[in-house]
Amino acid sequence: MKKTLLVAGLLVAGVVSAFPFRTSCGKVVQVSQTIANNMSMDQLANYLGDVNGEQCPGSGPVVVHVYYH
Repeated sequence: MKKTLLVAGLLVAGVVSAFPFRTSCGKVVQVSQTIANNMSMDQLANYLGDVNGEQCPGSGPVVVHVYYH
């Protein structure tokens, strides 16, 4: 029972500390909030462009729009 609660807690913590990013080919990947917190908006847009390129090979250059509140 303790292992189940521990694993469930880790999964919830993992979901809370990440945000979804939809690639140009329609895949949704979770991006670490910790990574995003340590980047400027331009750096984050470049990083997400790289993630898009890895997830959607051959998609070519994309424009990434970062919306936040």
